[in-house]
Amino acid sequence: MTTSGFRRLRALRAAARALAVSALAAGCATTTDELRGLAGRPPLDRAVLVSGGAFYASGGSTLGTFGGGVDGAQEGAEALAFGEIVAALDRGGVFQRLVADTDDDRRSGLRAALDAGDDAAVREFLRRAREDGFDLLLLVEELQDGPIERQGTNGRWPVTFATWILLGVGAFIPDRTFESTAALRLSFRELQAGREVDSVLLVPGPIDLSLTERTDLLGLLASVVVPPFWVRDDDAAVSRSVRDSTERRLLLSLVRELKSEVRRRRLSEREVATVTFAPAAGERRVVVESSETVSVARLVHEGLAAPVADAFVERLLASRTLQGGRLRYEASLPDEVVGRFQVRVGTLGGEVASSTFRAGSPR
Repeated sequence: MTTSGFRRLRALRAAARALAVSALAAGCATTTDELRGLAGRPPLDRAVLVSGGAFYASGGSTLGTFGGGVDGAQEGAEALAFGEIVAALDRGGVFQRLVADTDDDRRSGLRAALDAGDDAAVREFLRRAREDGFDLLLLVEELQDGPIERQGTNGRWPVTFATWILLGVGAFIPDRTFESTAALRLSFRELQAGREVDSVLLVPGPIDLSLTERTDLLGLLASVVVPPFWVRDDDAAVSRSVRDSTERRLLLSLVRELKSEVRRRRLSEREVATVTFAPAAGERRVVVESSETVSVARLVHEGLAAPVADAFVERLLASRTLQGGRLRYEASLPDEVVGRFQVRVGTLGGEVASSTFRAGSPR
């Protein structure tokens, strides 16, 4: 081979190596890293109690992402660990305050009890949540399982082929796409009667797998003589890899969705009143906008003297104006309030809304 031929071959190998590295790097970002990035976004101005669980519901099929097989979930079991869901919400900084329900028996039956209505234990649970300073209940309702769909070889096969033919590898390039049809459902519930305020439905989306993730030892040996994208899939390996990726995707999607501006607006629009904290130009203003007359209000802050809180409420209720068809109330936050505080309002129609903030926060 001529000198120019060797140079050309080295250049091709360098290009293949660069393509392989870039493809691998794209898949190396961990869920923790991505959650850390999302944590930089402003939290929702709510103190939230999390309960329920991602209880596995097969829909009558045993060919799901989480069910079936030796290590599959059983009907009624938690397909996603409750602790993992809470940890993702915490690491992502989704709410101003987050607390997990520690009663496993209550968590497993809470959705059915809330939907059934008149239940003394549920009423007591909601009452204590209100007294403990929560604004909303986040109920993890279920994980509706679904099968894994195979979408075939994806557009990365040239990278796989280049690294295989020039470097003798290619098994680490995600070159085949799958998609789980499982879905995780959650809902926000108000704390008066447990009615649904908003709901969240999450799906994992397409998942790209490399040969090392989708085949067994025989498949890896076969890739020595044929390109990896021609090697067969091993059903057990695909199931494990897709299930693991689905779990990570759902947790990440949960944090991303809850911290989105769309979700923030939806949540505010579906409550009877919107409470905002708007510090600007040296002032710390609390603003309430409502479609109904606000008849009562409360400022909750640990250690705040009752006369100071009462004076704030009096100024807030006396400030009523009509703007754009909605009633607007606003008052300056007392200087004594430092750190986390809650503003709770009630309307003449008996509806209640509340939000939790941190003094000095931009939101």
